[in-house]
Amino acid sequence: MSNGSLDEWDIARRGLRSISSPEIKSFWDGYIARRRPVPIEHGSLYSRWRQVSDDLVISLYLTNRSVGLFVRGQRGERYRTTLNRLSNYEPQLGEALGASLRGYEGCCYLTNLPLPMTDPASWPQGYAWLAEQEEFYHRVLSTFSGRDGKAD
Repeated sequence: MSNGSLDEWDIARRGLRSISSPEIKSFWDGYIARRRPVPIEHGSLYSRWRQVSDDLVISLYLTNRSVGLFVRGQRGERYRTTLNRLSNYEPQLGEALGASLRGYEGCCYLTNLPLPMTDPASWPQGYAWLAEQEEFYHRVLSTFSGRDGKAD
């Protein structure tokens, strides 16, 4: 950001120590070892993906200052396509998740936990929160995705 403030995606900003690639790998290895053994895919260096349905994915992510997750479509699907599809479930899905469909441009239903992720001492708290949220999002999204846009 040009005004010197930090945003959610503060991966490498001047004057901050960025979490390194080996630290990121170590974080994800630790997370995967501690969570329920269900399939999870490599999304990018900073993210892992959990499939919900043919057209929905939970993207779990790590930044210097937080862990979080949001809902996306399959690899290559544009944000607007996912947004339009998920709009069919509003407002019930947003209320069930406790997150806004349009709260952060480019990320549907983003939620996060601010933590200093450059400090490995904060990782256990990040692991616990992320695992709980991952299971919650998966359970809620699985219920809604089987409705073909007919939210009750």
